[in-house]
Amino acid sequence: MKIRTKLILSMSVLIVFIMLFLLAVIHVQFYISRDFAYLEKKDTFESLRKEFEHYYRNHGDSWENVGSARFEYSGSFAEIVLSTDGKSLYQQGKLSADELRSDGYMLALNEEDRRIGRLYVMNDRQYKIYEFKTMWYGMLPNIGLASLLFTCIAALLTIFLLSWRLTSPIRKIIKGIEIIKKGDAAAVFPEQRKDEFGAISRALREMNDSLADAERTRKQLMSDVAHELKTPLMIIQGELELAHETGVSLSAAKQASIHDEVLRLSRLVHDVLELSRLEAGMTELRPRTENLVALLENLTTKTRFMVEDKQIQLSMYAEEEVILVSVEKSRILQALYNILTNAIYYTNPGGQIRVLVETVHLPDQLQPYARIRVEDSGVGISEEDLTHIFNRFYRADHSRARPSGGTGLGLAIARQNLLAHRSWIEVQSVMGEGSVFTVYLPICDVPCR
Repeated sequence: MKIRTKLILSMSVLIVFIMLFLLAVIHVQFYISRDFAYLEKKDTFESLRKEFEHYYRNHGDSWENVGSARFEYSGSFAEIVLSTDGKSLYQQGKLSADELRSDGYMLALNEEDRRIGRLYVMNDRQYKIYEFKTMWYGMLPNIGLASLLFTCIAALLTIFLLSWRLTSPIRKIIKGIEIIKKGDAAAVFPEQRKDEFGAISRALREMNDSLADAERTRKQLMSDVAHELKTPLMIIQGELELAHETGVSLSAAKQASIHDEVLRLSRLVHDVLELSRLEAGMTELRPRTENLVALLENLTTKTRFMVEDKQIQLSMYAEEEVILVSVEKSRILQALYNILTNAIYYTNPGGQIRVLVETVHLPDQLQPYARIRVEDSGVGISEEDLTHIFNRFYRADHSRARPSGGTGLGLAIARQNLLAHRSWIEVQSVMGEGSVFTVYLPICDVPCR
């Protein structure tokens, strides 16, 4: 159902409700005015009642011949009906007994504790109020129809104008969504509004910006992957074409070179798939209790040959011999390995790298954490690059030739692995002085599964 139709129906119901409400108010007001007239002339009403009760007692507890009797205070009333057992014994005025029973003011007649009859009366003021009510009720159908017709016409015009104004931002929002569906990111929404439509427009614009960013990221990823694949593929293609054209068999060195490029391609494809699974949450962890200190000692041993080749001094310090953490060993080692090898890549020959692990209590966390610091004396990272180093294929050293390094996915994979373990990583760096990568892992107070 359209908004315009809903508004018309709602307004029609409101009009009917208002008419019924006015009718009820008039009806109630009549009875209030009637009772208020009684309070103003209460003595006269009470005197009339006592006069009828006195007549009943003087005639041997009977209403015999009451219809022809004369009462002193009856002259103050326009309408009087005496009713007992549903019968009218005395009547004065123009109204019928039923009309007076319905709208007259009732005075109960009692003899000791016994009800002997009821008086239904109207004084002059009450009778005028009754006439006004009767006249109003008589005119109400015509007035109601005329008012309803006039109100409906005015309401319909108001509704059409109002609905057009209310639906205007909706039409703009729908138009903007249609533009987005066609692939055009330059959609315009009524964001300047201060109402709910403005809030919806801002939310849609933010969603559109997020989709545009995601699309740009996807395109950038495709471009980066293509760029990373291009160099090794060109090398392999060039070597094979040269061997084919010259008819000369590939030497052992050429075969080794091609093998290295194939390994590079394989590693790149593996890293892209691994990062995609991690970001999509498709990797299920199987954590076990591990000694973090032993894992780091094993890791530094495996990377010893890399630092020896560059004559880098690698040292490790642990605050305790055993720090228990609940992790999936292969994944946490992959994350720490990527962080450590990144430090090795960017540390010049003769530099040093220190790995420190300790237990810390963070102010905003209930459980203790293991803090792993990887400090290097490398080239450092600029402030501009710091916010991007965990992005795919991002390299802080843009001048460094790609074949000399990894795939550009190491830190991105490390960060996703840490996030999967409810952990996080921080980095601090000073250009020309080195960098510090800090990892926080939750500690098991007792051996955990």
